Amino acid sequence: MSMKKIYFPLLAISIALQANAQDDSVKSKQLDEVVVTASKTSIKQSQTGKIVTVIDSKTIQNNAGHTLTELLNTQAGFMLIGSNNTMGTDIENYFRGADAGDLLIVVDGVPVTDPSQISNTFDLNSIPLEQIDRIEILKGGQSTIWGSDAVAGVVQIFLKKESAKPLTANGSFSYGTYNTLRAGAGVDGTYKKLGYKIQYNYQGSDGFSSAYDSTGSKGFDKDGFSQNNLQAELKFKFNDAFNMKLLGTVSDYHFGLDEGAFTDDKDYGGKNKNNMGALYLNYHKENINWNTLVSYQYSRRYFTDDSTDRSDPAAYYSHGRYLASNLTAESYANFHFTEHMQLVSGVQFTNQKTDQSYFSLGDFGPYSENLNGDSAHINQFSGYASYLITNLHGFNFEAGLRANHHSIYGNNFTYTINPSFNTGDHTKIFVNISSAYKIPSLYQLYSEYGNKALKPESSTTYEIGVQAESNESGSVFRIAAFKRDISNLIIFFTDPNTFASIYVNQNSQHDYGFEIESNMRMGSIADWVNNFSFVTGEGTDQGVKTNNLYRRPDFIVNSRLNLQPIPQLTLAPSFKYVGSRLKGLYDIGPDPMAPYYTLGFFAGWQFPHARIYADLQNITNQQYFDIYGYNSKRFNMMVGVNVTL
Repeated sequence: MSMKKIYFPLLAISIALQANAQDDSVKSKQLDEVVVTASKTSIKQSQTGKIVTVIDSKTIQNNAGHTLTELLNTQAGFMLIGSNNTMGTDIENYFRGADAGDLLIVVDGVPVTDPSQISNTFDLNSIPLEQIDRIEILKGGQSTIWGSDAVAGVVQIFLKKESAKPLTANGSFSYGTYNTLRAGAGVDGTYKKLGYKIQYNYQGSDGFSSAYDSTGSKGFDKDGFSQNNLQAELKFKFNDAFNMKLLGTVSDYHFGLDEGAFTDDKDYGGKNKNNMGALYLNYHKENINWNTLVSYQYSRRYFTDDSTDRSDPAAYYSHGRYLASNLTAESYANFHFTEHMQLVSGVQFTNQKTDQSYFSLGDFGPYSENLNGDSAHINQFSGYASYLITNLHGFNFEAGLRANHHSIYGNNFTYTINPSFNTGDHTKIFVNISSAYKIPSLYQLYSEYGNKALKPESSTTYEIGVQAESNESGSVFRIAAFKRDISNLIIFFTDPNTFASIYVNQNSQHDYGFEIESNMRMGSIADWVNNFSFVTGEGTDQGVKTNNLYRRPDFIVNSRLNLQPIPQLTLAPSFKYVGSRLKGLYDIGPDPMAPYYTLGFFAGWQFPHARIYADLQNITNQQYFDIYGYNSKRFNMMVGVNVTL
């Protein structure tokens, strides 16, 4: 089935529905929705030219059977490799076609990373969707405000807040395919000046074989998963102007692994632990809002292969230990000079450290690698400022600058220029020119392949687009195009003569794309959400161009119809199409990879204090690969109940 046959009828129907939608009391009003990712200050979407998508609590509620990565994978620009595989699979996040690690994750205002990873990426498997209240997706280069790794964008995850009542209790239970069980319980509330919350969630599954058995007769074993998550929060309001918050999160999960693509392993497993503690201080009075936060993240990853079942006699035991810490301290303030002019300015300090070891035994003797935390660490200090003009006769403008000092490579700078114009109350035209950077990871600096002469990857992103809201129905339509140029791209280089390997700054990268997003309101009973993403790009090395967007499809379509025929009932059929893409550089299989589609269906019923739901995914039982040799979920479902008292 060709892309034209799928997409253009969908677009035509969407435009027709938008044009004929009637007035109703249910309004989208997305241009007036308040977001904070855009400029680290509460601002309406109509007052910023940045591209922000909001996943609200209702949308999260209507995806109760999903994981966080599965939900993000339905949004424009996302290709999360691993979200459709066995639970615990490392996620390769190719947002807008960028490399893994080029999308910054922020949890309740804290930039989170894992310095033990080669790409410095945070493990999105660590956060259960049940603990999340809202998600904001900010696109484009955003390092001026948010710092390193915000090359393609920022995802800010807002955890659920405490109730205004003295005591509220909640519980959840669901069960589904692969003997998957999810359960959770928590209490929260507010008593005088004190707010509190404690939440526990569990998830376990027998899973399925990570590796694909191409013959269907080799008896590959299932790779299971077990996870515990705990979140605790304490707030204290000293007075009307000053308050404090303490936040702690703990994630611990175990999972089975296989030896590789098409190759089973019955005694290979891993453990991931991610802990975070954060202190927040906020002072707000009249035209000043000042925030200070200090956070400490500690991650631990272990991989052990006993290898009593093995296909490679050269290695019959291995154990890897990867520890990392990330300390961040930041203080920033928002100054409102007039109704239309404000300044966001702050400083940030980061310390990253990792301690890693690997040991294996085989027919050729023992082998070991070590990366000592006493030497494998960096510090960086940044100062930034961004000046905003908002809604000055429909005109909005942001100009910002960031200066960063890194303990290894020295100094670098980023900037943002972002004008937009509201043509009336319901249409916004925007242009963005922004630079961003990504620091070399500790592994790229200090490992046996490390290179302390590495420079940070630097990029410039150009965006242009329009966002419109229907005056009658509240339907929203947005189209945006982007171009991203990256220099000093960090690559793994192997000398063809000596076979010595090292990380170097070598290639440049040039990516292009566009996204179409729409949310059509159909009276009070339905809204139809669609997005279409297209991306292409090439690397350049010594004048030679290379098509190198491996595993990244040129186009993706997501469509979901949310029906609410009566207030208590929600019905939501969904559709996803992933286009052809280059296989991974070392993947075994035909090139390009075949396109695929999946169908889903969600149903929920709301009681006064409870909600029951059923979520069906890949209804037509499609067999497809995001990585050759690794299974993706076939037809699967979850049924469950959420209770609030």
